[in-house]
Amino acid sequence: MKKSRIKSAIMGAVCFCLVALSVMAILGFLLKYQSNTKRMEWNDGWSVSVNGGELQSGKELPDYKFANLCKGDTVELVNVVPEDIPRGQTVSFLIHLSTVEAFVDDELVYSYGLEYAKKDQLVGSGYHYISIPEDAGGKEIVIRIGICEDNAFTNVLSPYMDDIQGQFENMAKFNMLGIGVGSFLSILGIVLMLISGVAICYNSDFTRLIYIGAFSFLMGLWTLCSLKVLQIFNINMATNTVTEYLALYFAPVAFCLLIADVRKDGTPWRRQMVLGVALLLFLFAVVTTVLQITNLAHYPEFLGYFHVFGAISLLVVIISSVEKKRKVDRSTMAMYVGICFWILTVLWELLRFNIQKYILQENEWLNVSVLPVGTMIFIICVLVGYIFHLYAFMVDSAEREWLTERAYKDELCGLANRTKCNEVFDQLNVQDKDYAFINIDLNGLKSVNDSQGHLAGDRLLKEYAQILQDVFHGIGQVFRISGDEFLVIILEEQFPYIDQCLNRMVKLEKRRSADLPFVIDSSYGVAKHSECMEGMTERVYTLADQRMYEMKTKKKINRRLRK
Repeated sequence: MKKSRIKSAIMGAVCFCLVALSVMAILGFLLKYQSNTKRMEWNDGWSVSVNGGELQSGKELPDYKFANLCKGDTVELVNVVPEDIPRGQTVSFLIHLSTVEAFVDDELVYSYGLEYAKKDQLVGSGYHYISIPEDAGGKEIVIRIGICEDNAFTNVLSPYMDDIQGQFENMAKFNMLGIGVGSFLSILGIVLMLISGVAICYNSDFTRLIYIGAFSFLMGLWTLCSLKVLQIFNINMATNTVTEYLALYFAPVAFCLLIADVRKDGTPWRRQMVLGVALLLFLFAVVTTVLQITNLAHYPEFLGYFHVFGAISLLVVIISSVEKKRKVDRSTMAMYVGICFWILTVLWELLRFNIQKYILQENEWLNVSVLPVGTMIFIICVLVGYIFHLYAFMVDSAEREWLTERAYKDELCGLANRTKCNEVFDQLNVQDKDYAFINIDLNGLKSVNDSQGHLAGDRLLKEYAQILQDVFHGIGQVFRISGDEFLVIILEEQFPYIDQCLNRMVKLEKRRSADLPFVIDSSYGVAKHSECMEGMTERVYTLADQRMYEMKTKKKINRRLRK
């Protein structure tokens, strides 16, 4: 029955995620084709040359393959601007890691990246929007692309012609799903990190939430940068690309730390293995970042190594997650579902990237990454698992608190018991502060039990326990040591109130006895730690006990004399 509920909960969460993603996908698909602007795909008529050598003509532009482009190579795209081109048109090209210059009849109309290339800095990737002059119809247009990184790209995707507002609208609509997922992950990550940053001050168990938030934020940021969304906010391509690689290289570190935190209660070597990979990935990310900042090397040069390290980390995560367990709790089950889905997504992403770059370059849909969607499903599964984990933690804490209370509390009187008192004794023995014991004996309990029954005796104990709580509240700790014996422990700061409290105790005994079928009376003895040379709690307790019996004896003598 329990396993059935777990499966139902997990399947419900997964179904919810899939439904939500399906709605987002349909919305993005509809918005993509809802644009009122007319965007013309301009693939025909291009002649292409690499380093002055013209490639085979007669192809559409995306069909041209560029194998083994090297830093310093030049690719030229030549065409004739259509005669009937509307006014205010721009041509958009998605170009990776290259400078771009555009000429219309040998007149420069667009330039990007030359200043970065001269300093051998990272040029960046992004959309280039080339404004077409109003009188350009029928004139020759030349797009000169300067390659700034080895294997910068293997083909040029379809250029589009539209006004600049239409270009941005269509880019946003085509990437609507990715933008939505990226924004969701980024905002969720920030919220989780802020919440966990505060919560961790109260409970270290919220550390996992920091890792979830960091991974979500980094993957969301990478998604937005990879879609070149930041260009809408006039952020240049170099900054966008640096941010993209920074998020990509550091995201697996947060992922591995998250897995290690999940495995902290499991087999130690599995967790240590994941932490080792996290350290390796962190060093890789830090070293590449230092090289990027110092301009000794650029992020894209290490992408192949990153793929290798990413594959190794996935293998380690799989190994660390495979463990023979008869019972799997809901938290672990949700995590396993998320990890499996994310691993499949990453494997597909690696396959998609290499197919698109080296085999099916002209397929525009292969440019669309499914990794953000996989990440979102993974994050949701992890959060569902984390909720289960917190629920189990709170239930366990409540049970332990209840058991602790039962172990340290006298069930009849509601006071701390002898076990708790012994713990306090141990604490006092290692402190240098002075303290006092008030050893109290409730007189007449046996007589009440014999004459009125044990229920009356229990009532006497409860009434007296309430008196002690009322008198010594905020002054000292009250314990029930045995049947009719009580102890109050008072620290040095409260010594001035001892006599006042004892006088009030005696008055309350008399006042409440007037309304009860029995008399409340007690004997007590007070001893201070400073009075005992040896200074141990047992010695102080013995001295207080002796003084209590002295008072008890005097009361017996007085009662006999009155008779």
